Amino acid sequence: MGQLFEELKRRNVFRVAVAYLVSGWLVLQVAELVLDSTGAPDWVMKVLLLLGLLGFPIVLVFSWAYELTPEGVKREKDVDRSVSITHNTGRKLNIVTIGMLVAVLVVFAVDRLYVREGHDGGPQSAAPIDKSIAVLAFEDLSPDGDHAYFAEGLSEELLNVLAQVDDLQVAGRTSSFAFKGQNKDLREIGELLNVAHVLEGSVRRAGNRIRVTAQLIKASDGFHLFSQTYDRELDDVFAVQDEIAKEITNALLSEIVGAESIVATRTDTEAYELYLLARQRIHTRDIYRMREADNMLERVLEIDPLYAPALAQKALVTYLMSDNIGAYGDIPSAEALPVSMRMVDQALALDDTLAEAYAIKGLLIDSGGRPEDALQPLQKAIELNPTMSNAGNWLGLAYFTLGRRSEARAILEEVVNRDPTYGPAFNNLVFDYIWRRKFDEADALIERVTRIVGENVEVLQARGNEATVRGEPAEAIRLFRKAIAENPNSSVLQMMYGNALQDIADYETLIAVGLPEHRMYGHAKLGATEEALQEMEAIDLAGSFRPRALRYVGKVLNRDGRHQAYIDYILKQYGSLDGLLQEVDLAEAWDTGYLPELAWAYRATGDEETCQRLLPLMREALDVDRANGGDNRLQDFDEALYFALSGDEEATMAAVETALDAGFGAATALDSYIFEAFQGNAQFEALRKRLADKVDAERAKLGMPPYRPISIDREERPLSAPR
Repeated sequence: MGQLFEELKRRNVFRVAVAYLVSGWLVLQVAELVLDSTGAPDWVMKVLLLLGLLGFPIVLVFSWAYELTPEGVKREKDVDRSVSITHNTGRKLNIVTIGMLVAVLVVFAVDRLYVREGHDGGPQSAAPIDKSIAVLAFEDLSPDGDHAYFAEGLSEELLNVLAQVDDLQVAGRTSSFAFKGQNKDLREIGELLNVAHVLEGSVRRAGNRIRVTAQLIKASDGFHLFSQTYDRELDDVFAVQDEIAKEITNALLSEIVGAESIVATRTDTEAYELYLLARQRIHTRDIYRMREADNMLERVLEIDPLYAPALAQKALVTYLMSDNIGAYGDIPSAEALPVSMRMVDQALALDDTLAEAYAIKGLLIDSGGRPEDALQPLQKAIELNPTMSNAGNWLGLAYFTLGRRSEARAILEEVVNRDPTYGPAFNNLVFDYIWRRKFDEADALIERVTRIVGENVEVLQARGNEATVRGEPAEAIRLFRKAIAENPNSSVLQMMYGNALQDIADYETLIAVGLPEHRMYGHAKLGATEEALQEMEAIDLAGSFRPRALRYVGKVLNRDGRHQAYIDYILKQYGSLDGLLQEVDLAEAWDTGYLPELAWAYRATGDEETCQRLLPLMREALDVDRANGGDNRLQDFDEALYFALSGDEEATMAAVETALDAGFGAATALDSYIFEAFQGNAQFEALRKRLADKVDAERAKLGMPPYRPISIDREERPLSAPR
């Protein structure tokens, strides 16, 4: 045995074994970091581990049977021991092993200090606190499987009750319900949602009796803290909700055993069932399902006209069926907003503790152009229910509109940490990151959400928006096509898809899928005068993103030389220039909004004094956006417009070049009349050529021919002033 041991040492078998184990551990650690960041499936890591284990005995046999010599690898029995260099090989193996151990320590430090603690400024997932829970969607075990709405409704009511417990962190509804039907391991769910406990359960209904089973599980080890079954008549459903919530509260927070749970608002049983069905449909944000929800809520209010939650949801669905940006329907915003406001005010008069009603009221006020007034009801909603993700998102949007972007970002990061798959907050936060050129943070957040839900509509939207800002419209269009096929009524998707189509001058598709301002612009570019005018008259500034819509109107009218018509349009809408500047705050624009087009219109009509009055406002808007961290191709191009209007040729050329370097690629941007003084300038023409080449390259990726603008005779096809 002693001779065998000495021979193993001489042939470096032990050293090879140690080196293999250290190198294998290093490879697995690096692989784990890479696979986690790319969202690879769990089986990839298992395959790597299996291959490593299978290779271990093969390496040991090889090190016993073969020897490394100056002439290469030879069988051990063919090597003369008097010239063997195994001792030299052993020293080299020692050095290699020590080097790999150092590498192991470096990887460990990177993993702990950088990867696991998150990137600077982004939402981070710290270790879950003990008093945290996710309420999963209860499973429907009814004989016909037709009571999922009731099971989800019960889960949501429990979530809302638990949100009232001080110091209890509750994961958001959207993310908790995202695991429905996935059969994921509860420990993985706890890790993804960053919670210490998971509540799951089931509902079985037969006739007028229900059986509710609830289990509270410790996410780290799967230990059941309690499991309870409740058999009740359906008339007692509210009592069941309160009872389950109290049990969970006691199990989680033994130090506040006497804490009172929130009692759900009572109503007729049939009305409550319809209310749950309606709320389930509203969550889909599908216009057809929301119309069904609207009808259901009508029936609820016929049964119980004083049921405040139904009034609040009716207010919300009415708004969501409007044509406002962020909504999904075609009811004129000017009609929908006052109707919704009356209903939500009635709900609050009936129940002034209803968090959802305060949140919806804040949304309506902000959508009506009064973001400052929207803050109080939105903050009240979060005070009443800290887990209400939509309230946090709407509050963040109100802060964005007011130009208070750091406050908006902090709120959105808090919402996304708690409820990462809540699409609106997720996409708004991604947009903030990419607007500030924080692409690494955006990518990390997108990957985190993708691990939970896969490549759903929200993820497609986020990736498409990032591709647009990076200057990759072909990739953005590919992603938006997939997203809009699943959610064709999303006005936000229509806006983003339209922006990418406009970049590559695909005006035919732009007209088919874009917003009214897109369609107006597309028709004008293709020379369809009457259609452009019809779209212009159809634009509802109450429901549009106003700085953007006004900029598009200016592009269309200025392009055709109808400068006074644009000024008249502004005066008709706002009474005066001061009225415009006061009512349409550029803080909501994220850029210089309508100012470049309006300044040009005044200059072109001979009113240079008013043009000069607007230029400092452009400069201020750009400086404020930069101070808020804005750093992207669109701002760079707006800088070029400002310098062109100011007559600074050198600064204009530098700004255009900077924009192109950052990915700017709007097909006809440099054909603008604002740059007409530079046409023929060699440097400017070179920049135009560079832009044209980029646009054609992106069009080629989509199988489109090079872009050639359509020549339009203005005298034959004039645009008249809008009526």
